Amino acid sequence: MRKKVMFVAGLLAIGIVGFSQAVKDRQVIPVAVNLNQVLRMTITNGGNIEFVFNSIDDYRDGLSGDAATSGANPVTAEGFYQTDFTVASSSRWKLSYGSEQATFIGTDNPGNTLALNNVGFEIANILTGHTWEGAGNAKGTTAGTSLFSVPTNNANEVAGLEVYPADLIEDNDDPIANSGDATENSFTLIWRCGTVEIGATVGETMAATSILNQDPSPNPDRYVTNVLFELAVDNL
Repeated sequence: MRKKVMFVAGLLAIGIVGFSQAVKDRQVIPVAVNLNQVLRMTITNGGNIEFVFNSIDDYRDGLSGDAATSGANPVTAEGFYQTDFTVASSSRWKLSYGSEQATFIGTDNPGNTLALNNVGFEIANILTGHTWEGAGNAKGTTAGTSLFSVPTNNANEVAGLEVYPADLIEDNDDPIANSGDATENSFTLIWRCGTVEIGATVGETMAATSILNQDPSPNPDRYVTNVLFELAVDNL
């Protein structure tokens, strides 16, 4: 009888050991990912543009920062009619621009006005990690491109100055976004005035008549306007 009791007690001991729960300890380390929006435009050169007409040739042919402009009198100082800027963005972006006034306004006589599209520009010398949509194509039709510009026909034409806001550069709705740093989004605007450069993009072209032949002739004055640039996230 004693041996049976000891045997049963042994089995009970084995059962207790076999069904006992393991000891556990749990700790928690919070992990977070904080994505702060980066959105910055920097004008590195050409923050002030001024065209000075001193001769009949200037009035007839216009002034341009592009020496290749047909008939124009290009400035000899490199970069004089040129604006360089960069964009740094952590997401798809859009750059709007335009004059804050409907016309240039005379500083000597505010009653004097000059049409905005006497001034134009082209996008050139792009040091960018992105590529443009093909000229004349609809937005988002070319795979692998990431930039789109209606006023310049995707950097292929001279655009006339417009009233703010007008979309100048935007994302192309392609899987390759235009996000990136300044080395991937570096642009140059080459300005001109009175050069009568008319592209195929209706509504964004320069004036079709030189300043010399406009009717009525613009009064002598210093005409000014502020051209605004606004960088924003491109919400597709």
